[in-house]
Amino acid sequence: MFEQLFGSKTRVKLLKQFLKYPEQRFYVRELTRLTDSLINSIRRELNNLIELKIIVEEVTEEKEDVKKTINARKYYRLNKNNLIKQDLTSLFLKEKLFSEKKFIERIKRIGEITYFCLGGSFVDDEKAKTDLLLVGDFDKNKVLTVLKEFEKEIERDINYTVMEENEYLLRRDIADGFLEDIMQNDKNLVIIDTTVKKKNQNNENEI
Repeated sequence: MFEQLFGSKTRVKLLKQFLKYPEQRFYVRELTRLTDSLINSIRRELNNLIELKIIVEEVTEEKEDVKKTINARKYYRLNKNNLIKQDLTSLFLKEKLFSEKKFIERIKRIGEITYFCLGGSFVDDEKAKTDLLLVGDFDKNKVLTVLKEFEKEIERDINYTVMEENEYLLRRDIADGFLEDIMQNDKNLVIIDTTVKKKNQNNENEI
């Protein structure tokens, strides 16, 4: 959708990069690596974005101690005075939310889910140990298929944790540190949680 709207896949990737890090400066080869794009495409789209006044070019002189010479290096950053900056940010945010909503609905349909939460990159928590935790009775191959398709769509990897309910119960009972960090993280977005209900039912049966 965005490729059709903006006319270039590379342009969309660059816009996302600049909007995500509005205070940061980037040089051409860095953007080539970050967006996994060809350098000629990057240069062409950078010129287009400069003409549109969405980004600005900065030239910095850097001294090389070994050669004792001064080289000029070009950097690019988001134009803070760009009149459509807020509109672009809102547009990409809506696209992100729409993609995540479709992803969540697909996950819900794969089987019986006991616990499902999103964390890490989904909620901008850089310290999180996983981006996603999924517990229940389902076909893991189907889960991996959905995850891989979503990774391809958002053009980044997801650090996910998938486990059957027996494994989850064992880890919970032995107070597994990894699991406790996830379950106690208030930043996580919990989609499904029947663990408390099942735990209470088990306690009642034991009595």
